[in-house]
Amino acid sequence: MGRFSRLERGKTRNVVVKPERKAEGKERPTSEAYDFPYYIARADEQFFNGEYEKALRLYSRALQLDNSQKYPWVGQIYCLLEMNQLKEADLWVARALQLFPEEPSLISLRAIIYAHKGMMRRAIGTSDYALSKGSSMFAWISRGEVLLMADNKNAHFCFEKAMEMAEFDDWKTPMRIGMVYFKRKAYSSALTYLQKACASNIRNFFLWYHMGLCHHKLGFGQKAMEELKLALEHNPDFRPAERALHMVSRTPFYKRFWRLLTRK
Repeated sequence: MGRFSRLERGKTRNVVVKPERKAEGKERPTSEAYDFPYYIARADEQFFNGEYEKALRLYSRALQLDNSQKYPWVGQIYCLLEMNQLKEADLWVARALQLFPEEPSLISLRAIIYAHKGMMRRAIGTSDYALSKGSSMFAWISRGEVLLMADNKNAHFCFEKAMEMAEFDDWKTPMRIGMVYFKRKAYSSALTYLQKACASNIRNFFLWYHMGLCHHKLGFGQKAMEELKLALEHNPDFRPAERALHMVSRTPFYKRFWRLLTRK
């Protein structure tokens, strides 16, 4: 309990959350600007750039300001799942459900945790229960992820239901789905959703990076290199893209050809 209460107060190890510095010559926002929407926006920015630990701290700051909002609870749990901290994620789900016992998005995250623990029947049952409490975008994405882990072919239907609930220019929902497929090594399906996300947000280097990895895994070396270069254009300091570009450029032709024949 002590460890997590420190997280809620923003006193975790090495946690220093500071406002972004503004370009020289521009006014910096006053301290009043660092409110709940500010921390949510910054947390989302870090999350969708793959900076899960930073996002976790920022969602925590948002909760300090208003813990009656569901979204930062969901955000924290997603961060912990991405960081493979299942025990901590389970504890935070339990704490969130004390406040929102009927919230389908939170119940569905518990289903993902069960699935990661290999408790597939319980995961599917919990996912069913979540959807019985209401249809939410997070509940449908979680349902799809659970079904993917159970090798159930209905996962695609769940992801499309989530897409139906998304706004026209929403890039975060297809990116979430694409990353679920990517983690399950379903690179062709991942690419489909990541490309949809990129159509609405061409500046996200993390998207270009993962599209490049997908094309590499599918045997499209030239396309992979183009996308990895774009990732580096948007973030020259992103070392994983630099390493991936070096790796792809050195992949022999016969390996790329084999991946083309066996791609999925």
